[in-house]
Amino acid sequence: MFSGCASTYQVQVSALADPELANSHRTYAFALSTPEAEDLGDLQFQEVARHLRAGLARRGYNEAPSPGAADLNLFVDFGMGDPVTTTYTFATPLYAEIGGGYSTRTRESKDAKGNTTMVTETVPVPGHYQQVGTDVTVNSITTFRKHLRLSARVRDAGTSSTKGLEAWTVTAIVDDRAGDLRAALPLLAAALEPYIGRDTLRTIIVEFEREDGQLRLVQTP
Repeated sequence: MFSGCASTYQVQVSALADPELANSHRTYAFALSTPEAEDLGDLQFQEVARHLRAGLARRGYNEAPSPGAADLNLFVDFGMGDPVTTTYTFATPLYAEIGGGYSTRTRESKDAKGNTTMVTETVPVPGHYQQVGTDVTVNSITTFRKHLRLSARVRDAGTSSTKGLEAWTVTAIVDDRAGDLRAALPLLAAALEPYIGRDTLRTIIVEFEREDGQLRLVQTP
C-alpha cells in the first residue's frame, strides 16, 4: 500500500445482550472454553487480549485481579478461514457508427440576373450508432475471512465456566485480501468495542478507513 493511500474495510458486527446481566456484572477474567483450547499464556492469545483490554475498560468492564474475583468468564474466539477465490465477469457493450459519410446532390440555383444554373454540392449524411460486439473481462479476487468473538458468561462457583448464563456476546467479521490475521486484530477489536454489552438487533456493517497505518471510523449504524 502506497504512503498516503487509504483502504476501506467493512466489518460485519452482531451483538446480543441480556440488559440486566450486562449492566450488573462488570468485572471479568479471560477463560478457556475447553481444556484443549489455547492456553491463556499463549503468545497469540495474549496479543488478542491486549487489543481487547482497553476497549473493555472504555465500555466499563474491568479485569479482575484473579479469576475467582470476577463476575464474568470472558471467552475469546478468533481465527482466519481458508482463502476464497471469487471470479467476476464484466460484459461491456461495444458501439460503433454505422453508415454516414457524404453524398452529392444537384439543384437549381438562380443568380442575381435571374438566370438558372445547376449547382452540384456535397452534403453530410448522418450515421447511426449500434452495438457491434461485447468486451468481456474476467477478474478473480481472493479473500480471507477473519473473525473475533467475545462471549461473557456469569461466573458461578458451582457451575462449569461454560454453563454460566450468557450476559452478552459480540462478533466481528471482515473479509479482505490480506492473509494476515494479526494485522486485522486491531480492526476487529475496534469494530466490536462499541457494541460490547449491547444488542445490535441485527447484523450491522461498520466501516473503517486505514491511512498511513491509522484506523478511522467512517460509518456506523
